[in-house]
Amino acid sequence: MNLVVREDGEGVGACMNFAKLLDESDAEYVAFSDQDDVWRKDKLARSMERMRELERQYGKDAPLLVFCDGYVTDADLNRKPGTVLSRQRIDVAAGLCFNRLLMQNFVAGNAMLFNAALREKAGKVPSRALMHDAWMVLVASAFGHIGFVDEPLYCYRQHGGNVLGSTDVGILHFGRRAREGVAAFKARLTANAAEAAAFVERFGDESPDSAVALAALQDCGWLERRLSIVRHRLFKHGLLRNVSLLLFA
Repeated sequence: MNLVVREDGEGVGACMNFAKLLDESDAEYVAFSDQDDVWRKDKLARSMERMRELERQYGKDAPLLVFCDGYVTDADLNRKPGTVLSRQRIDVAAGLCFNRLLMQNFVAGNAMLFNAALREKAGKVPSRALMHDAWMVLVASAFGHIGFVDEPLYCYRQHGGNVLGSTDVGILHFGRRAREGVAAFKARLTANAAEAAAFVERFGDESPDSAVALAALQDCGWLERRLSIVRHRLFKHGLLRNVSLLLFA
């Protein structure tokens, strides 16, 4: 096993820092790790078990990705209620389809393990990707297969220095979102569309129709945008999120 570490002394940000690390890798399997997370001792072993199952089913040449759940803790590793996925109110089985991942990725980089075939298919992480992990998940969903280990295999620390953080998606979360206003909502949707455009630019005619539709969403009229969202099932998780999407897209 090789450990490749990079400090972001250039200030390129988490996404591009991990992308540069990925460029250095020629490993058969790759696992991202945040510097402040704590893995369960069997995290890699359990992930590899699921990876082997996928390989037996689809072959080693298929782009494959495995991910797990995690505990949420404070800086001193005291556990908070719920897990990374349960706090987001995520239906994993429903959420792993490509069109939903375009709108709401929930597979964290520190939870995943993927093979060389996926790394090669994904290529260089584009600057318009929302994050390095989101890009890998999209490519795996579109061209390969994703497996889930349904147990917490790491501790995700929450502290003042988190780049993103694990959100407890309850009424307080939606209240904060409402206070951010429509402009912030539209900015997030624009970022999703930009990532989809980067995907279509990279993969051309191989791109699923939902990626093409999302990439072009900003150029559509009011009614056409909503029809496109419904037609291509560009939905998020939960009724309130999707009502907001149809209202403010």
